[in-house]
Amino acid sequence: MERTIRIEGLANVRDLGGLRRKDGTLSPNGVFVRSERLERVDSDGWQALHEYGVRTVIDLRRPDERTGEIPASIKHVQVDLDGADEKDFWAEYEADGRWGTPLYYLAHVQTLPHRLALVLEEIATADEGAVLFHCSAGWDRTGLVAAVLLRALDVTEDAAAADYLRSFTNAKAMEALHERSFEVEERQQILGQFGHTAESAFRDMYTNLDLDLWFSRSTLGATTRAAVETWRGAAATPDET
Repeated sequence: MERTIRIEGLANVRDLGGLRRKDGTLSPNGVFVRSERLERVDSDGWQALHEYGVRTVIDLRRPDERTGEIPASIKHVQVDLDGADEKDFWAEYEADGRWGTPLYYLAHVQTLPHRLALVLEEIATADEGAVLFHCSAGWDRTGLVAAVLLRALDVTEDAAAADYLRSFTNAKAMEALHERSFEVEERQQILGQFGHTAESAFRDMYTNLDLDLWFSRSTLGATTRAAVETWRGAAATPDET
């Protein structure tokens, strides 16, 4: 299914619907949208997003990265997924370059579970309508949250990996639009140093992402967990299908 949303000012935007689940069904459309930074979206683009059903935007960036305005018709939530003050955690990943790859995802959700919990709480309590979440490139912070949502719905490893790799496919268009490099070759070189490709790194992370264990150790309530596992009521849980 075509999941790209054509929005002027965005080059790495897509719906998380239409992805194959292990039971053979597809993830529902119009629930979650992922993208890069929104500063280049003009009034027509915002109108298109509103018409698509987006009613909440969650900005995953650190406080010092945040720029741009969101129309009043769309709820704007800011959650620092990284944890700008979590310097002890980030030191080694920033030193060796893994911060821009899936090689940090599992450590992040395990070591800083409260950061992901903040995002999931906002997702669970968002206004009715689609939720768009984004970071700067729409690549790794957005990719981490997308991986959690896809894993919660039992989306297959193949489908989840294909979604992650679309950011590599979209890199040239992003570079042209945002007039900056997204370090594709550098990302691949870092991954190679750790014995991975982009695909193998994501697959390894996704396979080992144990959400049952994560939820059991988190402080999130049953209502929030149910909202995540049913995609805000739009899908049956894996156990129900």
